[in-house]
Amino acid sequence: MEASEFKARFLPLSRRMYWAAWRLTENREESEDLVQDVFLRLWTQRDELPEIENAEAYCVKLIQRRFLDLRRSKHTEASLPQDVSLLPSGDDLHREAELRDHAEQAQRLIDALPENQRQVIILRDIEDKTYDDIAQETGLTQVNVRTLLSRARRTIREKFGNLS
Repeated sequence: MEASEFKARFLPLSRRMYWAAWRLTENREESEDLVQDVFLRLWTQRDELPEIENAEAYCVKLIQRRFLDLRRSKHTEASLPQDVSLLPSGDDLHREAELRDHAEQAQRLIDALPENQRQVIILRDIEDKTYDDIAQETGLTQVNVRTLLSRARRTIREKFGNLS
C-alpha cells in the first residue's frame, strides 16, 4: 500500500480511534499514545491492509487489543517482585492460606447471625463506624448497639472455637 492510499484510508479514522481509546482509558495522553501505537502498527503492516474490508472496525479492534496488552503488561510487571527475596516462602504461603480459610469461616459465621447482630457487627468491626453512627443508622440506642455487638462477637467466638 502506498503512503497516499494509507493516508486516505486510515487518517480519517483517527478521531474515531481516539474516542475508542478515550472510552477505555479516560485519559488524553494514554488515548493519544494508543492511537499512535496503532497507527505505527498499521503502517508496519500496510502490505496486508488492502485485504481489510471494514477499516474502521479493524482500527477500533486494534485499539482495544493494544489497550488490553498494555494493561496486562503493566499488571504483570507490577505483580512480579523485583527482588527474589520478596517471594513468599512455603511457610508464608501456608500461613496465607490458613488466614484466608479463617476469614471465609468468619464470614460464614457472620452471615449466619440474626439480622440485627449481623448489621451491627458489620458496621462496627468491618466498616469501623462509631457506636453513635451505628445507633443513628439503625435507629437503635447505643446500649442496644453495644449489647447486640457483644452477643454477636460472643456467638462468633464460640462457634469459631468449635470449628477449630
